Amino acid sequence: MGRTRLARLLVLFLALGLVASACSKKKTETTGSAGGGGQMTIGSDKANNKGTTSISGKDEVSVELDNFYFKPTVLKGTAGQEIKLELENESDTLHNFTLEDQNLDQDIQAGQKAEVTVTLPQSGFLEFFCKYHKASGMVGELSV
Repeated sequence: MGRTRLARLLVLFLALGLVASACSKKKTETTGSAGGGGQMTIGSDKANNKGTTSISGKDEVSVELDNFYFKPTVLKGTAGQEIKLELENESDTLHNFTLEDQNLDQDIQAGQKAEVTVTLPQSGFLEFFCKYHKASGMVGELSV
């Protein structure tokens, strides 16, 4: 009888640990592989995950816009870093790069490129998105 009670307590503690771990999620939650794939949550929005790239020390970086994703989805750099993003729309659909916190709203025609300059936040993250396809998971973030 003692072993059964001990086994039940062990199962209870393991279950509580899993619940506590699930409740303490970060603001960005990923499902899929580390290099991209699946979906992740950015702020309160679902994003199609196409990976994370370190941009620390860079002056510019290319970002692919395609059918309902930004690649890379997360650009991770240094607090206050200014960087030029070369946005390339590789689809046959009009896409957009909107970063409300910096008053950016740039349309990119199918098969075309555009450039924007952004500044990473002092802490945390800034969300960007395609205003036409945000609900389809075309969301990304600048983070430190």
